[in-house]
Amino acid sequence: MNCLQNLPRSSVSPLLSFGVNQRDHSSSSLKMLVPIKANDPGKSRLILQAVSDSKSSTEMSGVSKKEEKSDEYSQDMTQAMGAVLTYRHELGMNYNFIRPDLIVGSCLQTPEDVDKLRKIGVKTIFCLQQDPDLEYFGVDIKSIQAYAKQFDDIEHIRCEIRDFDAFDLRMRLPVVMSVLYKAVKRNGGVTYVHCTAGMGRAPAVALTYMYWVQGYKLMEAHKLLMSKRSCFPKLDAIKNATVDILTGLKKKVVTLKLKDKGFSTVEISGLDIGWGQRIPLTLDKGIWSLKRELPEGQFEYKYIIDGEWTHNELEPFIGPNKDGHTNNYAKVVDDPTSVDGATRERLTSEDPELLEDERLKLIQFLETCSEAEV
Repeated sequence: MNCLQNLPRSSVSPLLSFGVNQRDHSSSSLKMLVPIKANDPGKSRLILQAVSDSKSSTEMSGVSKKEEKSDEYSQDMTQAMGAVLTYRHELGMNYNFIRPDLIVGSCLQTPEDVDKLRKIGVKTIFCLQQDPDLEYFGVDIKSIQAYAKQFDDIEHIRCEIRDFDAFDLRMRLPVVMSVLYKAVKRNGGVTYVHCTAGMGRAPAVALTYMYWVQGYKLMEAHKLLMSKRSCFPKLDAIKNATVDILTGLKKKVVTLKLKDKGFSTVEISGLDIGWGQRIPLTLDKGIWSLKRELPEGQFEYKYIIDGEWTHNELEPFIGPNKDGHTNNYAKVVDDPTSVDGATRERLTSEDPELLEDERLKLIQFLETCSEAEV
C-alpha cells in the first residue's frame, strides 16, 4: 500500500507568518498563561530559587530575551491553536508520561537533555520540529543528534510537521506515524515525542499512536492525554487523516468568488494553508476569484480585503465562534451516500471508534508505507 502524497514543507517561519493578525484579531496582548506541569514535586521550588539567585547583567539580559521569545511564541500559539497555552523555553525541557511507555514533552535544548531521557528509559526521541522552530529558540539540533549517536541504547529521529498548521498535520500524519510505529517496534522501551512546546503537534502524534496502534478509542485516549498534560491536539486533523488512509485521499476543485467594489487587493487565509499564510485572488470582469483543489472535509477561511479581515455573506459562513469570529467555510464531500462516505461520516463524528478490520488496515499501512518522503 502506497503512502499518501505529502505536501511540500513550508520554508516560512510560522512565527513570522503569525506576525500579521490572523482572522480578524486586533493586535494581541494576551497575558493569560497556564502553568507548565512540573515533572517532580521539587521543580517549582527550584525555579523560584533560580530566579532569586543573583545574576550578572549579561546573564539577566539573556534570560530577558528568552522570556520575550517565550511570550511571543505563547501568544502565537494561543492565537493559532484556539486555546490559551503557554511555553517557557527558558525553564528547560518539560514533559509528562502519558503512559508508562509514552512521553509527550517540549523540545530538547542541549545534548545533556539526551542523558536526562536515557535515565528514564527513553529509547526513541521523536522530534517533529522544522528548521524555523529550532532557529527561533536557537536550538542546535545537530549537536543533539550527534551526541545521541554516541549511544546504542537511544535513537534520535526527526519527522517534520509545520507548526500551527492543522492541515499539514493531517497530510503528514500517515508517513510520520509509519516512521514512529517502526521505531517503537525496533527500539521498544519508552518513546519521547516532542515538538517545540509539546502542546500541539507532539500530543496529536501521541494521541494518533494510541488510537491507531494501541487500541484506544479516540476520545478515551484524548481524555487520558488531557489528564496528564495541558495541551491542544487538533482532533479533526487526526480524524481526517484516519479516513484518508482507509478510504483514499479524494480531492475536488473549489471556486471562491467575491464581487469587486473597487478593491486594490483581495486575499484568502485559512482553507488548507492555515491562518498564518495568505493566497491572492485574481480579478477578472469585476469578480475576484480563486480555484483551489481541496481534499474532503470542512475548511474555514476568511477574506482579507485591502488589509481588512472579513467574511463574504454570499458564501456559506459560520459564527460568531467562541472567539467572536465569523468565518466562511467550504465543505468538500465526494459521495455521502457511498460506503466510503458513510465511513467518513462515522469516523469524523464526535466520538469515533475504529472497527477491528479498520485498525488492521491502518497497521498494514504503517508497516508498508515508504519513508522516502520523510
